[in-house]
Amino acid sequence: MNARLLPLLLTLTTPLMAAEPVSEDANRRGPVWVDVRSAEEYQQDHLPGAVLIPHTHIARGVTERFPNRETRINLYGQDGRRSRMAMEALQALGYHRVEDFGSLSALRGSAPPAPSPRLQPAGHTLPAR
Repeated sequence: MNARLLPLLLTLTTPLMAAEPVSEDANRRGPVWVDVRSAEEYQQDHLPGAVLIPHTHIARGVTERFPNRETRINLYGQDGRRSRMAMEALQALGYHRVEDFGSLSALRGSAPPAPSPRLQPAGHTLPAR
């Protein structure tokens, strides 16, 4: 088993810090949006309708709320690192309809621009005039 996933999977016995339960009926209308950041980050800002399940509690939080492994789950975090880890953990648990949308700012279109690729010289120079 991937060493990065083990701590996440072990959280099955950790108390859950998520908001109110979302019913399976709500899931039928579309994917469930899960904010994997901390409770403090969630309180500062989150997508409307998003459920808070911190990445450290993702295994237990999702399996309790959405036991159907066919549930469509969209994840986001602060910079994409935690949402990627959460996606890997959920996939290891058999959830195959999980998408990582990266950061909240990228979802809102306010992410800083990606660095431009640097042009590398081709290895030759023009002759001097």
